[in-house]
Amino acid sequence: MNLLKYKNKINRNVMHIATVNKENNPNLAVATNVLVLDENRIIISINEMINTQKNVQYNANVVLTVFDKNYIGLRLFGTAKFYKSGKYYDLCKKEFFPNGKISPCGATKPKGAMIITILKMEEYK
Repeated sequence: MNLLKYKNKINRNVMHIATVNKENNPNLAVATNVLVLDENRIIISINEMINTQKNVQYNANVVLTVFDKNYIGLRLFGTAKFYKSGKYYDLCKKEFFPNGKISPCGATKPKGAMIITILKMEEYK
């Protein structure tokens, strides 16, 4: 598995991220500030996604989906870790909020960074 092969499909594209809470209720969120870090990790700038943040602290398992304009997609299974500060937070601030940029939801800086380690990948065609 090599995420670098799918960088153009993943980077800065809309992704869906599914989590579950303590009561096993599902949550689906949309992420737009996404980058491939290396062969098996993705970083997501967390600007809102409050339920997602809470859920991954309880259960780190996540599923992400992304599609290109031809509806050819990926389903990515992995584990997530949330960071409120440090190098991953700083990377999100630099990449997604340069020069005071404001996000579509009105954020002027990330609330955190989420690193997703991908364990399995499926292609949709």
